[in-house]
Amino acid sequence: MRVLIIDDQASLLESMREFFEGRGWEVSTALRGGQGLQMAHSINPSLVVLDLRLPDMDGQRVLEQLRQEMPGTQVIVVTAFQDMENTIGCIKLGAFDFIHKPIDINELDAALDRFTKVSVAQKSQQQPDPATFNHSSEGNSYIVGKSKSMKEVFKKIAMVSDSKVTVLIQGESGTGKELIARAIHYQGSFRKLPFMVVDCSTLVDTLTESQLFGYEKGAFTGAEITRKGTLELAGEGTIFFDEIGELPLRLQSKLLRFLHEKEYARVGGSELMHSDARILAATNLDLARMASEGHMRTDLFYRLQVVTIHAPPLRNRRSDIPLLACHFLKKMRRKFNIPVKTLTSGAMNQLENYSWPGNVRQLENCLTRAAVLTKASVLTNQDIMNALSETQGEISKNLSFKTLAEVEKEHILSVVASKNGNLGEVCQTLGISRPTLRTKLRLYGYE
Repeated sequence: MRVLIIDDQASLLESMREFFEGRGWEVSTALRGGQGLQMAHSINPSLVVLDLRLPDMDGQRVLEQLRQEMPGTQVIVVTAFQDMENTIGCIKLGAFDFIHKPIDINELDAALDRFTKVSVAQKSQQQPDPATFNHSSEGNSYIVGKSKSMKEVFKKIAMVSDSKVTVLIQGESGTGKELIARAIHYQGSFRKLPFMVVDCSTLVDTLTESQLFGYEKGAFTGAEITRKGTLELAGEGTIFFDEIGELPLRLQSKLLRFLHEKEYARVGGSELMHSDARILAATNLDLARMASEGHMRTDLFYRLQVVTIHAPPLRNRRSDIPLLACHFLKKMRRKFNIPVKTLTSGAMNQLENYSWPGNVRQLENCLTRAAVLTKASVLTNQDIMNALSETQGEISKNLSFKTLAEVEKEHILSVVASKNGNLGEVCQTLGISRPTLRTKLRLYGYE
């Protein structure tokens, strides 16, 4: 097979040439976008590896032309920037995959493996799994990540952002479920329409119905004027039901009817009103178990999970921690006017090895606390440890209701962090063998 590599860095082109030739590919290279387009038409490559930042033209324009004029050629986008809007734009234009600079050989190998599998499936006239080549990313709230699990999230966002399909976002507290919901809205065709949030965990049962559906004048004591509800205010935009598992059963039946009929009536009114709002929902609960135990309507559960997106816990995407840390430290300058601080290697190691039961939210809080309380421009391992000790109270409620297996996992990962990844010392502290420890770490997705 033949690959065309388009990048303005001659040294990178040479490295990529060696990589592909070592795997049996025929390699052609181009330093400019225009040159790359001409070569693509001349040699008809199976694959193009395209840098987004080119000297003569925008990489997205090159991608768009390649996909329009040569639909049989797949494109892997390479970018040095954590620009999620650019990334999702490329995926919507038809990019097969995307990788970040500096290029990780394992990441490139994985992308090449996915390309090969899809090519074999197409030649066999099979339908490849769309998730292997449709990715994307965030919305007006920034999502950071290049790990495999986050790429799967980006793919799903790209697939649903332009549709009205109902989406259920599942994940632990602090994993960024609302950010995913906002990404679906703001990266899609309906970004200029309202995005409304309903926090089901804070709803008062007696007021919920009027809040969602609105009410007519005189519907109840104190209803002196007619008021629109969330469904009406959202129009054709998006309504995000956060913690949908907390919605009272009485309201679940009304929401189910709306999802089915797209109709509702204000409290105290008889006129049926129509809404074409898109419904997104999120939960950190096991809705399937709730449905089986009678705490949630089974039909609503199935209606909500037309498409499901799983927000991965931070412990399963450790390779994203350096990116997240850099993002949060820069964010503090904008939000709190705190000079950008850096991390020592020991501090970064501490972050990467901690178990993060509070997930991304806890990581951000930890870094914010460390940056605020440290006068130095560089955060050390001790600064991180001090900040972590104070964040434990933030997650104590979650820990009180964890299973024995979850408690064991958090304890093991905490010991790994305290020993800086020295598995020999971890085994000695825990009193278990190295094979047992390795088995458990693989089970926990420890990278």
